[in-house]
Amino acid sequence: MSDGRNPRIRLAVPDTMSVRRTDEMRAALGRHRRTLGWAALCALAFCVVAALTTLPLVSAWDAQCVLAVNAVVATNPPLRVGAATVTALGSPVSVDLLTAVAVVAVCRRPDARVRRMQAAAYLVGARLGELGLETGVKALVDRPRPMVPLPVATAADASFPSGHAAGTAVFCTALLLLVHARSQRPPRPSLVVIAALATVCVATSRVLLGVHYPTDVVAGILLGVATALALTPILAPRRRDEGVR
Repeated sequence: MSDGRNPRIRLAVPDTMSVRRTDEMRAALGRHRRTLGWAALCALAFCVVAALTTLPLVSAWDAQCVLAVNAVVATNPPLRVGAATVTALGSPVSVDLLTAVAVVAVCRRPDARVRRMQAAAYLVGARLGELGLETGVKALVDRPRPMVPLPVATAADASFPSGHAAGTAVFCTALLLLVHARSQRPPRPSLVVIAALATVCVATSRVLLGVHYPTDVVAGILLGVATALALTPILAPRRRDEGVR
């Protein structure tokens, strides 16, 4: 009789583990669906901002803001140097280097191999996706850069959206989402504050230097956040690779 019981006992354990793992996967996929909803909301807000820039009233407000700021920054060397330093930290080259460092860091984590690969693919995909969208929108909208009486910086390509703001936003948001995916808990408020401040400071520096309108940087932030949120399915758990090291 003992021989007849053992097969049933051995079969019951894998079934229980399979059900538990399936429940965990369903919960994770549910979180990703909510995240995709937020991505769609950010994308919609981006489209609204893009449409607003075509209105004469909004364009006039943008220009007035840039002119007012230029009068202050051009006559304030410390502010000008500070803005230039911050904008350099959020430049495409800096964001690319930070992304590369983050990829190396996640690949060295003591996690399952598939999780490390997912995290690395997510970081690279978020950066490349943001760059592709940003480049495409710049070419499509082709908004001229602001014209200021006292130039303190120069930029060659189109103005909308801000690449610095988008790049910083997608990198910071991606890091927060990675922390959330690994711990299954919201990131600590201090990390959220640091990420938000870094993004806002880089975006503000672009307006202070007179190379972007306020709506450019707002759109850039929305684009970066939407891209990072939209690619979170890359981090979804995989049943067959859950235990692979």
